[in-house]
Amino acid sequence: MIIARLFNYFVVFSVVGWLYECTYCTFKRGAWENRGFLFGPVCPIYGSGVVLSMVVFHILPKSATGEHPLWQIFLICAAGSMVLEYVTSYVLEKLFHAVWWDYSTVPLNINGRVCLPATCGFGLAGVLVVRVIMPFVEALPEENYPLLNELFALIFMFIMGIDMALTVASLTKIVSQLERAEASFNEKADAGYQKVRVAPAAFASAASDAITTAGSSAKDAILSAGSNARDAMSSAGESMNERLNRVTESLSWRDRYHLHTMKGYRPVKRVGVNTDAIREFYVKLQEKIQVKK
Repeated sequence: MIIARLFNYFVVFSVVGWLYECTYCTFKRGAWENRGFLFGPVCPIYGSGVVLSMVVFHILPKSATGEHPLWQIFLICAAGSMVLEYVTSYVLEKLFHAVWWDYSTVPLNINGRVCLPATCGFGLAGVLVVRVIMPFVEALPEENYPLLNELFALIFMFIMGIDMALTVASLTKIVSQLERAEASFNEKADAGYQKVRVAPAAFASAASDAITTAGSSAKDAILSAGSNARDAMSSAGESMNERLNRVTESLSWRDRYHLHTMKGYRPVKRVGVNTDAIREFYVKLQEKIQVKK
């Protein structure tokens, strides 16, 4: 019964967190922005934070006044939110090579995963949860409806389980497409490099022949060598556009939804591999699905 009640709290406050995120980001951007990792209107990191706060402050002893000091609530919630946010961001990036929030442009950030202003904000939100929301929730007569509590918990669990499965399937497909594109770019880049590397020698040879050869054939030889060099240097760009179109057409509405919610793609760093091409491809892919929508 306690687990069912906590899970229901988790779902409710995940929805509240989603409403806050969408409202804040929509006002900040000036256009509607749907936030969240899952399909449903939930941000599980908010629900997790609230439930953990409930558990922690039930365990911690209260002061002589019968309440936890404000400074204690603030520090614990701020530190807890920082750990939760950093670990969640790290795990999601390792699993899907993507990030759903990025504090890189915010002062006093750590690897773009957490920052001091957001951490302080979550600390203040923790004070509100512990001092206002928790007493209100604990006063609800939930013990009178244990079966209803468990029924709602089972329904929410079933819905979120399906949501999680669909989300993982879509993200796995997106990551697979991006990894194949990256491998293709690396192969094209290597082949293009080899062509460009030998192009100057071919161009010089054609110019040398032109000195000793009369007529238009010399001019044609030089132009042909220059054209081959230009073609070699532009082939990588053409292949990116072709693959961009193929990947876009292969994405379902679910895949496009999740691609839209991503705030950045961070490919695995490998020695001797330039990741600029795949980063550019990711940005163009996001722009393309916006246009198609």
